[in-house]
Amino acid sequence: MSTDMQPDINIGPSAVIAGWVEASIAIIVVTARTYTQAKVVGRMGAEDYLMILSLIIAMLNTSLITHAVSWGIGRHIYYLTPEETVNAIKFEFIAQTPGIVAPTLARISFAIYLLKFVGTSKFRRWILWSVVWSQAIVNIIQLILIFAQCEHFAALWDPSVGGKCWSRKVQVYSGYFLGALNCIHDLILTFLPLVILKDLNITRRVKVILGLLMGMSIFAFAASIVKTIELGNLGKVSDFTYFTVSFIIWFTIENYAVIIAASIPSLRPLLLHVKKQVSSKSDSYPMNTYGANRSRGTKGYMPYGEGRDGTLKSTNNKTTTDVSGNGILASKLTGSESEENILPIQKTGDGITKRTDIVMRYDEQDKKDLERGGA
Repeated sequence: MSTDMQPDINIGPSAVIAGWVEASIAIIVVTARTYTQAKVVGRMGAEDYLMILSLIIAMLNTSLITHAVSWGIGRHIYYLTPEETVNAIKFEFIAQTPGIVAPTLARISFAIYLLKFVGTSKFRRWILWSVVWSQAIVNIIQLILIFAQCEHFAALWDPSVGGKCWSRKVQVYSGYFLGALNCIHDLILTFLPLVILKDLNITRRVKVILGLLMGMSIFAFAASIVKTIELGNLGKVSDFTYFTVSFIIWFTIENYAVIIAASIPSLRPLLLHVKKQVSSKSDSYPMNTYGANRSRGTKGYMPYGEGRDGTLKSTNNKTTTDVSGNGILASKLTGSESEENILPIQKTGDGITKRTDIVMRYDEQDKKDLERGGA
């Protein structure tokens, strides 16, 4: 044994643990997102199905990496048997396909989600559609390059198969280009929402909250940068099974960071739903108070007020408000259930049309107070 050989250590399990921890967080977030859209909002869009598919494919990537580690990824290649070497590299290469597809679908999902908020701005719509199509086209080309780099695909992991292969630099350089494009797209998906929020007809507090939620793509941007730098390790053929682990870890972080960051903004209706559930319990005992938070009607008083999110809220009342024109804010409240859509400022006609249907309830104490007031 050569004296310059490193000890037989295994750093592969660290990649497996990191991968499944991130997968668990992503499962929780995407499950909450799916529940929010299906139950709270009441509709599922194309972006929601794309995100579910992205998570499934990302977990397939993590499963393949786990299998590759069981064969020897994470150990120095000179300690592996020929069979272990072939299988370790094989499953690592196969894992690259779902590893590329998963974040691609997640970015496309988030871009489609943001299209709801750009209103009639053709430039912003063009930017988001360019993200969608360039993500799809460039990543498909990257997959083709991976599969086409050897005359026989199996030669990627088994030199005994024979046949000519391109230089590994082709994969590294194409990976650099893809990584740079992903970084640009992550920046667009981070800062474009901040520009969009500026034009939304919502309170400053809600703008700040949504800005923080939608800006979480910055973490995917950071992971994408590190992953792109780590691409250089793919060229270290002499000890590929050991040096590829750092790339795998950051590859996995990018996958789940994109999924999580693109899903968290969709959870706001769920948070509002929970908040209103709690509020409805605290308001279950009516208080005989009057003032700024009460509005006189023909048959009684209806408690109402502007919520902290800038929407009209009423206790134990059914309120439907539709406003179209310079600003659009649609809110539906039935007891503790809510559905809320906030759209950007846009002109849709010559004026503003508003319809408000109010069902008012009052208790016996309110009735006596009204009778005394009319006496």
